[in-house]
Amino acid sequence: MNALKSISAYSNVFELQPSLVDVAFRPQLFSIPRVKRQMEELLRLSPGWDGYNGIPSTSDNIYFAISVLESTCGPTAPAPQIVPGASGDLQIEWHVDNADIELHVRAPYDVHAWRQSAEHPDGEELFLSTDFDLVAGWIQEISEPTDAVSAAAA
Repeated sequence: MNALKSISAYSNVFELQPSLVDVAFRPQLFSIPRVKRQMEELLRLSPGWDGYNGIPSTSDNIYFAISVLESTCGPTAPAPQIVPGASGDLQIEWHVDNADIELHVRAPYDVHAWRQSAEHPDGEELFLSTDFDLVAGWIQEISEPTDAVSAAAA
């Protein structure tokens, strides 16, 4: 009982919060092993996985998406969100403070890429099959710290 009286409602909260905040809000970086694990989970989806008539992604589509990510993401890139589509497609997305990037992998060599950023407030879209250099540039831009982007623009 004495121990409880000596601890106020606020004690230790401020000591713990910075480390919790750092961990909770630190963006996770891109990692091929993590992406491959996520994609392998998608290979295990059954027909009707979405509660309707959802078609699982094919291994060809998944491995193509992995190769696109390997060629476009550097070690400082933020980790994307990977969402299966009901028609066997994949949506790969980055939503960060300064931009949004979405890759809709409909099939191998059939990708709709879209981004919205300060330079392109109305969005910019591309239809790609094999050359993802522009997407690599987009991802490089969101991988840079905001201060570096501001300094480069000045």
